[in-house]
Amino acid sequence: MAQSASRRVEPACLPLGEVPFLLPVTMFRFLARVGVLLAILGTGVACTTHERLPAVPRNQALTVQFLGIADARFHLTTEPERFSRVWLAAERRLAATRGRRLETEHMLALSGGGDNGAFGAGILYGWTQRGNRPDFSLVTGVSTGALIAPFAFLGRAYDEQLKAVYTSVDQNDIAIQRPAISVLTSDSLADTAPLARLIARYVTDEMIDQIGQEYGRGRLLLIGTTDLDLGQPVIWNIGAIAASGHPAAGETIRKVLLASASIPGFFPPVPMDVDVSGQRRQEMHVDGGATTQVFLYPANVPLRDLPQDVGARRRVAWIIRNGRTLERPVQVERGLVPVAQRSISTMIAANSMGDIYRMYLVNRRDNVDFNLAHVTSRFTLENDKPFDRTYMNALFEYGRSEITRDAPWAKKPPGFEP
Repeated sequence: MAQSASRRVEPACLPLGEVPFLLPVTMFRFLARVGVLLAILGTGVACTTHERLPAVPRNQALTVQFLGIADARFHLTTEPERFSRVWLAAERRLAATRGRRLETEHMLALSGGGDNGAFGAGILYGWTQRGNRPDFSLVTGVSTGALIAPFAFLGRAYDEQLKAVYTSVDQNDIAIQRPAISVLTSDSLADTAPLARLIARYVTDEMIDQIGQEYGRGRLLLIGTTDLDLGQPVIWNIGAIAASGHPAAGETIRKVLLASASIPGFFPPVPMDVDVSGQRRQEMHVDGGATTQVFLYPANVPLRDLPQDVGARRRVAWIIRNGRTLERPVQVERGLVPVAQRSISTMIAANSMGDIYRMYLVNRRDNVDFNLAHVTSRFTLENDKPFDRTYMNALFEYGRSEITRDAPWAKKPPGFEP
């Protein structure tokens, strides 16, 4: 456990006395402390909020197009028809590109997990070394999984860049902690300008062009964010945006990746401007993990019911949980911060398990071969601070070694008995 530091926070609005500001052990543990701080502030202050454009009217929120691109994004739980249409069109393009119907179709889902994304990066890197890494017709990503997803989608040629992202960066490459006094009037505890620069360095126009070309061949890259105004998960069709030719396509894709990794409270939300009947409106997007830790395709879209003349004869799902499926046992000290910290981190782990169980049951319903990889008790190193290079390099090597020895894939979620 890392040593915690406390500071006196001077009042910025109404008198509060002292507010503890404790440094985190990991991203999610830090978020727990954020929740405590915000709860304290919320009961005693009326602080300034940042200006923003008006939100999209509620009765138009599900129908407004982004950048005028019909299939740029859809809502995970409320628009199954749109996803079915996008899926079928992609399957037909894929079959036309190959000149035949696929025998086996591989789908990859990458979860959130902060610096634990090094695990998924290591698996993909080692999979290439094994020589049997498939080409995925569908890749989905949330939070840190969203940052991995473009590299995973474009395949082996981007392995070294993926490795660099998860083994050579540290906390300073992700965010800058705001001064304590400014937290009281800000929408986050940290500034994500470093992460935005990191994304821009690797997600180049050339990469975006390649994503657009692969979309034209029938492959899908989907990234999840959370629309704060709606309180719903939103799935961005990155390939459709890349292939649109819109001058703002590149900037939009980078903003989506940033939004998907923007932990509420810790990172600022990412505004997305839209046009509604000639008027500028704005959506506020944050970490996709706020609503869904990992996804593959909507549960209300039964693949088995789609037309049989398209799609593969066999589908295989590969799910990478960037982290553990259960919290490790620790002694929780009595106190507001440690109790809240442990409760929130446990809730996140439990929500992740719920997403995995849902995907497993949906895969069984649709005759999809389910495969799950997650960090097990074989990995024992603990990280002392977020995005610690020693920890991330060790976790990357653990993921790489697991796949090279054909160890990581479970055929059902932990604890599940049919």
